[in-house]
Amino acid sequence: MLLNGYIYVSIGYKKTCIAMKKYFFIIVLTAFTQAFLFGQSESDTRRWHFGAMVGPQFMTFSPKQENFKGITGIMAGLDVGYRLQNSPKGWSAHLQPYFVGFRNTQEQGEQNTNYYIKLESKTRSISLPLLVRYTILGGKIRPFAELGTSWSINSSSTFKSSGRICIDGSGCSPVTGEEKINFTDDDRLGALVGAGVQVDIGKITIPIGVRVVQNIKKRETYTDPSTGENRTISRARGIQLTAGISF
Repeated sequence: MLLNGYIYVSIGYKKTCIAMKKYFFIIVLTAFTQAFLFGQSESDTRRWHFGAMVGPQFMTFSPKQENFKGITGIMAGLDVGYRLQNSPKGWSAHLQPYFVGFRNTQEQGEQNTNYYIKLESKTRSISLPLLVRYTILGGKIRPFAELGTSWSINSSSTFKSSGRICIDGSGCSPVTGEEKINFTDDDRLGALVGAGVQVDIGKITIPIGVRVVQNIKKRETYTDPSTGENRTISRARGIQLTAGISF
């Protein structure tokens, strides 16, 4: 299942995601504490700034897929920004290449029974968002909204299956297999919209935000050969919760 070059899978990254979420909330708490200590004032008006961001990403589909509740992965990226005026308030343009990684493990049946299949998948994706951001205030705490597009420049997944299937009277057959898929141009273009806040701490800025990314493609339907029903192809939708640092 693909969004802008991402396939969304998670369980193998569960511990790492928990650590990332703890790190994210520590950044948030520190940023707001320090910002209130510094008080409200005009920020440095440097036009160019550079930074990095990291955080968890949650994925779902529209329309919702049966038996799919959404999966969590990890994203990390860079931020190159340019203010369009000599003020922290107003418009800025951003280029934010980032990496997304997901792992997933699914099991069917039970181990040591006549039917057990384990499916493992691993996905890597690199995307290149280009967006415009409008910063509402000019003090040390500055809410913002942003809008843009995202282009997947590299995306691939590896799928591995193992287990066994036993049929009465026919013995047991092992289940083994591994396949790697590099994705085509079909779903590379996505749209994004987000909001957040920038907090100045001395000469650095902590951006904290939430963003929705959804692949752009025509709504398509197909006939399910097993049931004869018309079905709609889902659009993958990602929710990114990020914290970062910029100079």
